[in-house]
Amino acid sequence: MKRIALIAGTAALLAGAGITAADAAGGQPASIQTVNIGNCTTEGAFVSCSVQGDIAHPLSISVQVWATPAQQIDVTWGDPCVNGFTSGDRNGSFKVTAGATHKVTRNIPLSQGARGECTPIVLVNPNGTGRIHVILFGRN
Repeated sequence: MKRIALIAGTAALLAGAGITAADAAGGQPASIQTVNIGNCTTEGAFVSCSVQGDIAHPLSISVQVWATPAQQIDVTWGDPCVNGFTSGDRNGSFKVTAGATHKVTRNIPLSQGARGECTPIVLVNPNGTGRIHVILFGRN
């Protein structure tokens, strides 16, 4: 019981001084933000969506796609990044089947230099006629 009172008293003392538990432990509280890099919606036959944008210091970059009606979608991506004199570029592609009730999200691997500025690009092509949606986002 004395231990609980000691912990509660210490927490109250720190809070009264405006110090959080993270500050008392010597670290800053993590502040991860989700950043909307870009999005695209289009419809018809033989259509494609391309999304490109910038994100500083990304921890991750992801793309979410879906289509109506549900169909197979080809996704091609690139991730050029620059950090001072270090730069890198990764690219690749994947196929997914996605629909309005089955949205698919995939991570895009970060390239060397991702501690600086990245300019990811995603090109999406459906294999049928309909509407496609693309959201490119990251966390930093």
